[in-house]
Amino acid sequence: MFYLLFAAFFVIYLIAGYVTPLELSAFAVVLSVALICSNLYMFFKNRKQEKENK
Repeated sequence: MFYLLFAAFFVIYLIAGYVTPLELSAFAVVLSVALICSNLYMFFKNRKQEKENK
């Protein structure tokens, strides 16, 4: 569950960066997208592992 919260945090960070005058560097955008993808991957991996253990 925490993986989804972290992914949502980075999505909100990206949206806030595009909507507000907060200027995001290219590195910040790439890092945010990478962290979103890795958190989603870990969420689905953890979910699959929990199903296998039951």
